[in-house]
Amino acid sequence: MNGKSEECFALREWRRQNEIRLAEKEKREKEMIRLSVAEADEYKLDFHRRRKLNSETRKAINRDKQKLFVETQEKFHTEAHKNYWRAISELIPNEVPAIETRGKEEKDRENKPSILVIQGPKPGKPTELSRMRQLLRKLKHNPPPHINPPPQPNHAA
Repeated sequence: MNGKSEECFALREWRRQNEIRLAEKEKREKEMIRLSVAEADEYKLDFHRRRKLNSETRKAINRDKQKLFVETQEKFHTEAHKNYWRAISELIPNEVPAIETRGKEEKDRENKPSILVIQGPKPGKPTELSRMRQLLRKLKHNPPPHINPPPQPNHAA
């Protein structure tokens, strides 16, 4: 019977130590979860701060662009009746933009002027404007009858 009581004692001791280990493990897990939640809350606050700052700067930039656009539109409409084709050709950019990609060397970026990308139907690919310029040139030299401006009246008579 002595062997069985030692076995029961060893089993009880193992169970007691196992409960202690499990309790410590559960404490560590709860602490890790608490730290993860605190870190996530901090990340969310930082994210919202950055997002708000970005949206405010974007709003300011868009307002400036809007003002510039309105000014150019007003200038366009005041001068459009003087020279139709010149006004139309100013609407089309003369240069096809080069899209900047990440990872290029700094000296390559310095050599190429940065131009605003005009997005085409496929994202990241610039729109080819040569066909549009060609059609406008064709219309300029050979306009259809309904586009021709009215003849200037003679004031000499």
